Amino acid sequence: MYEPERRQFSWDNPEMRILYRILDWAEKRGVDVFLQQMWSNVEWNALPELRGSPEGVLRSMPLSLDDFAYGLGELVHHLTVTRGYRSIKWLAINNEPGHGFSWWQNAKLLPESITPGLAAVRRELDRRGIRLPLSGPDWTDLPDLDPARIDFDEYIGAYDIHSYNANFNGLFFGYPLHEAERRLERWARWAHARNKPLFLSELGTQFYGFREDDPGPGTYEAVIKDAALVVRGIRAGVDAFNRWSFVNRGDLDGQWQLVDTWDIDRERLRASFSPHANSYYGYGLLTRFTSGNSKVLATDVSPKLTPVQRDLVAATLRSPAGRFTILAVNESHRDAGANFRVTGLDAATALYRYAFTPAGRDRADVVIRPARTILIGPRKAEFRETIPAMSIVVYSNITG
Repeated sequence: MYEPERRQFSWDNPEMRILYRILDWAEKRGVDVFLQQMWSNVEWNALPELRGSPEGVLRSMPLSLDDFAYGLGELVHHLTVTRGYRSIKWLAINNEPGHGFSWWQNAKLLPESITPGLAAVRRELDRRGIRLPLSGPDWTDLPDLDPARIDFDEYIGAYDIHSYNANFNGLFFGYPLHEAERRLERWARWAHARNKPLFLSELGTQFYGFREDDPGPGTYEAVIKDAALVVRGIRAGVDAFNRWSFVNRGDLDGQWQLVDTWDIDRERLRASFSPHANSYYGYGLLTRFTSGNSKVLATDVSPKLTPVQRDLVAATLRSPAGRFTILAVNESHRDAGANFRVTGLDAATALYRYAFTPAGRDRADVVIRPARTILIGPRKAEFRETIPAMSIVVYSNITG
């Protein structure tokens, strides 16, 4: 969209104007942007064997890595220098490489390593004096850490992976669901040992369906699963999360959107917009009371459940301003009575209880208000609660 021919750049086309609108929004609100190029999709830099085929051009690795890097460097320079966007904090050069469906493939349509591409882009950015860190490897689907595959550490400033198949029925590709948390822990330890963050840069649930306008990604069950994965990720040391995708219209790989703006049946913009009920309120409750750069406090939930039955997960965050928030998710079909103990509190505080429960399922008119307060502090670090089945409950000393 920005380099239709070699060294010929287009900065005023519909796709670029959409990108500017997103970046303008992020810039005004102080949002950190993870900028990612999904594919190149240009005939001029596709492998000769794949030219003339739209599918082949789409999937082709760059014929010239230097030209690919130069073009991406020109885009970054245009956005960060010419237009002055300061919100762009990381750059990923390709989406989900290493799979048969991905976009960095050889002439036989087999995946190739993107490490040479990361090296070329890093050199190009350095040549321009642009210190924007690269992120990688962007692998899916929550692969286990394999140090033998990591030959790109010197080129990246952040690690990121994706997750779409940690299933609600307690299985993660045949493993108990808690294996997802263990995998994230291993990745986090590896990244942090190298002074780099770990991002779960795409997460969602495809277990309930995701093709075309399938409602699966926005179902209540999917949102509860996603919320549980986020809380597990916080506990495991993941530094940031991105759910795919907040702004889809709902007719691309399922209904991922938070707000319904598009009439899927009539294929036109709606006259009025409304929350996509489960996605909006589930993620709204997770993010409303949390802040960037928060510290994760140790949180124990008892009685202990068996590894396969770890249906109740919780994490506590302390914001830079000293606000406390406990996120609890019960992903089972039974109520869970449990004692919560938080380590690291340095003062007494009143926590307000908020909840998104099955009573709000599929409703776009949910109002989430504090139900009651709970006193907690260094001398009373434990409290007992019943977390309803299939629910997200938040305890926070933030009101509103």
